[in-house]
Amino acid sequence: MKRFCIVLLWVALIGSILYFPRLQIFRLEERTLNVFAWGDILDPSVVADFERDTGIKINLSYYSSNEELVVKMHATQGEGYDLIIPSDFAVSRLVQENLLKPIDRSKLPFWSELNPLLLGHKFDPENRYSIPFEWELFGLGINSEYFKKRLFEPSWRLIFEQDGYKISMLNEAMQALLIGELYLYQKVAPLTAEEFVKIKEKLFKQNSFVEAYTDFRADYFLATGNCPVVVASSSYIWRTKKLFPFAQFVLPKEGTLISIENFCIPASSEKQELAYTFINALFSPASLARHFQSFGNFPARQISASLLEMDPVMERLFRPSQSQFEQYYFYEPIVPQQQVRDLWVELKSS
Repeated sequence: MKRFCIVLLWVALIGSILYFPRLQIFRLEERTLNVFAWGDILDPSVVADFERDTGIKINLSYYSSNEELVVKMHATQGEGYDLIIPSDFAVSRLVQENLLKPIDRSKLPFWSELNPLLLGHKFDPENRYSIPFEWELFGLGINSEYFKKRLFEPSWRLIFEQDGYKISMLNEAMQALLIGELYLYQKVAPLTAEEFVKIKEKLFKQNSFVEAYTDFRADYFLATGNCPVVVASSSYIWRTKKLFPFAQFVLPKEGTLISIENFCIPASSEKQELAYTFINALFSPASLARHFQSFGNFPARQISASLLEMDPVMERLFRPSQSQFEQYYFYEPIVPQQQVRDLWVELKSS
């Protein structure tokens, strides 16, 4: 009996040595959330505070385009990701491929405080799969000093008709076509062959006075004085304006493009509860204010503009009327993708 007890003790000891670390790792994995996001959308200090307060570890990995996100989600069927942040048009593609879980609104106490103008759009008509987090507008960043003694009209004309200055233009072909369509036809809809030719002519004419095609450095060209007019997002110009007061953001009279970034839960994730805990923390007014100060994207939750420390211009953009919002258009393919690629290659090599 004594020998049996000794043997049993050793078996128990060896078993604990072998399996206890695995149990610990399992528990750690249980409290870990894998988030796939844009590089400039989640404030690191907010994430660090959340980890400290909850003991939940956030593993962040990044993508640089919606196309990259969709391709990776398709290739992996979402395995390894618990929370993602696609733009509006990417949501519909992920839904079509059955890669997203339905959202449980009962887990989201802030839902009633979301801006209703950001809900119910074509990419997810019932917001069954997406939670709008932040949004921004595309428009014109202008050097107000340059235009003090010059005729100024808030129009896309400023980037399509030569007026003796250089501009920076977006480096995404479909967006360039969409802006051209807004300028010439004040709409966003599939192009006829004749409309495509007219926009193409405008883009080739514009090419001669484009200083740079860029999505992320337009603020640099505006701040340095190289370009008195740039095409950029409201968030980039807001950040520039804090350092260079002459930088102003203007919405063209013909209408403009809007982008909504959304939280979605991959269908393969088994950590919905952790995901909802993280989402609720990110939607707190304090978190949204810190995110706005860091990145300049408008929060989807309706909170005090004073908390966000907005100037009057940004506050008016943050609270659009229904009629103003109808002038904001979502990204959508208006010609076949191959036609877009061929146009961009021809334009860049001309």
